[in-house]
Amino acid sequence: MEKLANLALRREPGIIRTLFFLCPLLTLLVPKITVATVPVLFMCCVGLSLARGVDLKSLFRIDATLALFGLTAVYLFINAAWSLDHERAFTAAFWYVAVVLMSYAGCRALARWPERSLRIAATAFLVGAGIGIAVVLFEAATGRLATLALYKLFPLSQPGSLKGFVVRGGEIVRIAPGELNANIAVMVLALWPALLCVATQLRGTELGGWCRWAGPAALLAAVAAATFLSEHDSSKAALVVSVLVFALATLWPNLTRRALWLGWCLAFALVIPLALAAYKAELHKATWLPFSAQARVTLWAYTAEHVPSAPLLGIGASSTRKLDQAPENREKHWKAKQKTEGFGWRAGAHAHNAFLQTWYELGAAGVILFMAAGASLVMSLRRLPPPTQRYALAQFAAFFAIVAFGWGMWQAWLLALAGLSALYIALAGNFSRAAQEDAPSL
Repeated sequence: MEKLANLALRREPGIIRTLFFLCPLLTLLVPKITVATVPVLFMCCVGLSLARGVDLKSLFRIDATLALFGLTAVYLFINAAWSLDHERAFTAAFWYVAVVLMSYAGCRALARWPERSLRIAATAFLVGAGIGIAVVLFEAATGRLATLALYKLFPLSQPGSLKGFVVRGGEIVRIAPGELNANIAVMVLALWPALLCVATQLRGTELGGWCRWAGPAALLAAVAAATFLSEHDSSKAALVVSVLVFALATLWPNLTRRALWLGWCLAFALVIPLALAAYKAELHKATWLPFSAQARVTLWAYTAEHVPSAPLLGIGASSTRKLDQAPENREKHWKAKQKTEGFGWRAGAHAHNAFLQTWYELGAAGVILFMAAGASLVMSLRRLPPPTQRYALAQFAAFFAIVAFGWGMWQAWLLALAGLSALYIALAGNFSRAAQEDAPSL
């Protein structure tokens, strides 16, 4: 083991550069690869710390936040027992535990890295993320020109399902706009760690005035342009909300943190009455809303209306998808209103809202646990210095918005993205701290 540790430390710069360059780049290009990048970065962060003699137990030392996530995990396994899809429910519970442990230990390991290693990792992360963001911007601006060229040159790279694609003469000429949505979400969550890394890199330079703002401004402009050129409304909302939170946290960090904590709790408390009120106000028929938003109003109302069927313990994780696939459910709830509303009166595969999905599938017990775990995570950010804390709060706000309007909460790549985002912000925060400690005193 000692020889292996010495070898790892000798190769450390190359290992760090390679992994922290490739992981952000690849996840921006192929979002579902997050399920692989989280374990890879976990092994890198923890492995190099162990090579330096760090005690493995110290990386998994339980604090209040981890304990709450642990209780949530225990409940997920119990809840899976009455799920309509046991296999998916238990798989989701296992993956949830894995992501929590990998991201927690990885973050603690990064806190023990020396300044030189953190600088190498942050620089590689910036380069990889920068290239990835440039590619996503190009794709959003050109209608996926690069991907279309790839499909033409290598037909085997084409997806199995061409739903929403335009095909002429056996050749794909237009890609479904929604195919870029996950890339945009990954980009928005990578933005804030990248901005903190840029700010830290420029802090030690002799550049002054507007020059120090040029880099962060260009990065933010690129992400904003790609986001608003896309059709992913959830990421648009996430970007706007996160920028607002960042601005408020710059002025009032403690107040902003408490407001975000309160918002997280209120999202669980008010989501059911708000969903029912939106449907009662006939927002599902509002022509000024995009069709996807109209559909969500219907999904939310249906889900909220059916929460009382199992209010305490829920219908079981991943059960919504199973119910939606049942022929009798489609016949009864979908076809009956399809012609009048344009979207079936059904829950869909999921509610497109993690807070409602928690109520429906996990019940009040799951709501209390997830509310407590998330609230504890937000309040734990108070340990960060205010200049760093604002970036972490902005990233959490972006994730908050994405799960409020985006994908189903059990999708493996989305759970992995949450863990990956935590590792990115931990890298940026520790790099900022180490660079400040290493700076010469005047």
